[in-house]
Amino acid sequence: MGRPKARYPRYCMQCRSTHPQRRSEWKLHKARGLCDTHYRAWRRTLPKCRHEGCQVRLGVRAKDSRQGYCRRHDHLLLKEPHRTPDAIEKTQNKFVAQIVGDAVNGCWVWAGRANGRYPLINVGNHEWLAHRYSYGAFIGGHEPGLTLDHVCRNPLCVRPDHLMPMTLLSNTRKEHDGKDWTRDEIASALLLVPEMSPQVTLWAMMKRLPIGRARPGESFEFGLDGQPVKRYFGPPAYPSVQELARAGGPSRS
Repeated sequence: MGRPKARYPRYCMQCRSTHPQRRSEWKLHKARGLCDTHYRAWRRTLPKCRHEGCQVRLGVRAKDSRQGYCRRHDHLLLKEPHRTPDAIEKTQNKFVAQIVGDAVNGCWVWAGRANGRYPLINVGNHEWLAHRYSYGAFIGGHEPGLTLDHVCRNPLCVRPDHLMPMTLLSNTRKEHDGKDWTRDEIASALLLVPEMSPQVTLWAMMKRLPIGRARPGESFEFGLDGQPVKRYFGPPAYPSVQELARAGGPSRS
């Protein structure tokens, strides 16, 4: 298969326009071979998200929508009335049964099926990335056009408060910059991310899953079976990507 740029001519496939002339601004391979005017007109023909009041258009990229819902609202497919309480509980039990607790960073490490890098889980008759299911079921949706980054640097982790929405470009840069992070640097970054809600924390404790976090230089505590756990409540909002990048920076030589 040829490169995306090679599949389209250097002019709009509808009006034959070759403007703008600057090659750096001419990205027809990102606009289905259309100029800006005709690309915007094509976008207006796409269906909207099924959630009432949502104006997000679907269909530009298949992974940006699910069953007619955008990324901000696809988590509704995991909850009532789309699913019955028994079905929700059955999926959660299946989810928990495939998790192994990690005593290093408190990750929920997936031990089930994966697509080569990321874990997979069936929800009803549909396949979800397990970390996307976890984030949607326990936290909610996020803005369209964003992807979930593993702050803990473990792609098999499905713990919802180890995930953070960010752009694909920021995710790629952070993955490159953070691949050699030490345990203390990961702990510093995790402290910048909001923790799970009290309801989800209680559910995780009842399912014998790791909760809480550790500060740099401290050991992680599981907090299971009534044992004390160190709770460091994070900020109410996600940090910027730059703040995450600086989390462990000063300790580097």
